[in-house]
Amino acid sequence: MDDGAIVWRPTHGHRSQIKLDAIATVLLAIKGPTETYDVVAIGDSTGGVTLLSLPRLETIEKFTIDGGIVRSITAVSNSVGKYLAATQDGSVWVIGTEVPGRALHLFTHSGPITSLRLLEDSIIIQSGWNRRTYDWTGATTNDYDGTKDYRVKAKKRANRRARILESEQRRVEQSQPLMLDLPVLG
Repeated sequence: MDDGAIVWRPTHGHRSQIKLDAIATVLLAIKGPTETYDVVAIGDSTGGVTLLSLPRLETIEKFTIDGGIVRSITAVSNSVGKYLAATQDGSVWVIGTEVPGRALHLFTHSGPITSLRLLEDSIIIQSGWNRRTYDWTGATTNDYDGTKDYRVKAKKRANRRARILESEQRRVEQSQPLMLDLPVLG
C-alpha cells in the first residue's frame, strides 16, 4: 500500500497486515522446502530490505544498504540466507545473515537498475532497454544496448513514413486537373 502497509490475503485463512517504516518498492516471495511461499523479501524507499514470514507477516530480519531506493531483489539460492539487492543509483549488494557484516557492496552499475537476476554465476542487470551481464567481481562479461535496435527501427519507420507521404503527394498532384492560363473574356 502507499502508506507502507503490507497485506496478506490468503485464499483460505485469515488476513494479515503489517506496516513498514517506509513505502515498499519491490517484493520477492520465496518458496520454502514444502514448495509453498513462506518468506517475502521487501525492498523499500529508504534502502531497507525486510524479510517477513508468510502468512503471519512476522519480521525475520532487517537489512540496510546504501544507494537509495531498492529497485530489485533476487535470492542467491533456494536458502533464506543470501539475497542480491540493487538500488536506484546502480549499487549491487549481497545481503544476508551469512554475509560478513550482513551487507556487502559488490559493484556499481552505470545507471539505475530496473531488474536483476542470477543465471548460474552471472548477474544479469536490466537498466531500461540495456542489459549487462556481470560476474561476482563486477567485471562485465556481456553488454547489450537495446537502443541500437530502436534507432535502426526508428530510421526505417521514418523512411517508410517519408515514402508514404511522397506517394500521397504524387497522387494528389495527379488528380488535380491541368489548368491552363486562359485569357479572361469580359
